[in-house]
Amino acid sequence: MLLESDPKRIKPATHFGLWSSHPRTELVAVCDNDQKKFKIAKTMKLDVQTYTDPEELLKEIKPDIVSISTWKDTHYQMMKLALRHKVPAIVLEKPIAEKLEHAREIVEEAKRNGTHLFINHRRRFDPLVYEMVDEINKGIIGEILQASIFYVFGLITTGTHLIDVLRLFLGEIKWVAAFPNIKEHFAPTDDPCVDAFIGFESGIKASFQSLDMKDYDIFQIDFYGRKGKISFKNIGRDFEIIRPKISPEHTGFIELNDDEIECRGGAPRNQFMFLGDNVIDCLEGRATSLSTGEDSLRALEILLAMQKSVELGNKVVFV
Repeated sequence: MLLESDPKRIKPATHFGLWSSHPRTELVAVCDNDQKKFKIAKTMKLDVQTYTDPEELLKEIKPDIVSISTWKDTHYQMMKLALRHKVPAIVLEKPIAEKLEHAREIVEEAKRNGTHLFINHRRRFDPLVYEMVDEINKGIIGEILQASIFYVFGLITTGTHLIDVLRLFLGEIKWVAAFPNIKEHFAPTDDPCVDAFIGFESGIKASFQSLDMKDYDIFQIDFYGRKGKISFKNIGRDFEIIRPKISPEHTGFIELNDDEIECRGGAPRNQFMFLGDNVIDCLEGRATSLSTGEDSLRALEILLAMQKSVELGNKVVFV
């Protein structure tokens, strides 16, 4: 909720902000084990009901939509509870779970229930991302040969976003080989950063490298094609397209033209509202989830394979 007061963030910036501001929903209740947060909630929506027991909320409110934005070690427990109460649509913060068996169980039970499940891999709720996927598939920079990735703050915590969006752009991942980041870096104590090489079924390879968030934040993917380069940068706000030019320095050589960069984006898109629209369209039978449990399960499989590669002394692990 506190992020709603950040003047730099596009609104809504939270699940609370989404459901309280979306023109087609009514935020009825919130649940937290810290009752001090209820005061903040009431300042934002005076009539919102507050609970400390999620099961009590589900029994009494019987909501059409539930957002689960708790810490990742509670995702399995909260999902099982919401599924038991047959909530029609569930929005779950990433990652889907910490263990593969829990993630599979969630996906299978949601499917049996007919529950619409949305994992908040937020680049899937950015219309510009879909435009650029289409442009790359149509050959805007020719055949993609390689990619390089930089991230911060935890393999699972942030890496799940990157693996998810990489699959969206480049297709299925076949193998990984990973290495611990032995440099000092800021990350959750149970989720250190890992560096890796990633192999795709298409034959594309990508480097996957981590930096220190305390130095600066970064979420960047560079795609290298035969006819140029695309950078997905500035934490996902911008795409830059760089095309080749005849070298001004070396006869017969071609180089990338940094003097003429085509920019797409330039400002944050309203990803939370796009997510809300997708949820409601699914409930009304006009769409399917743009960020499925199956996609999140696949991202988790790949990330855990990276951890396994580290444990095996950097060996290639097929996924």
